[in-house]
Amino acid sequence: MKSQNSLAEIKATRIKRNLTQADMARLAGIPLRTYQRLESGDRGSKLDTLLRALDALGLTMTTVSKRRPSLDELDDLYGNE
Repeated sequence: MKSQNSLAEIKATRIKRNLTQADMARLAGIPLRTYQRLESGDRGSKLDTLLRALDALGLTMTTVSKRRPSLDELDDLYGNE
């Protein structure tokens, strides 16, 4: 999930589980204000903070490569038709 999607997922999951922001901060092992900044989308938030919040909820983040496949990779996938 993209970081903005991750933030929305964290907040939605927190609310669904009836957790307060203070609960989340405690579970993630971070200060409350740090968690509040993360959830509000503060651009200064660190990746480690995001990962701690995801981990506290049992969620993961995946990454997707933006590079395009080479012609050889496409040929391997689709063959020469």
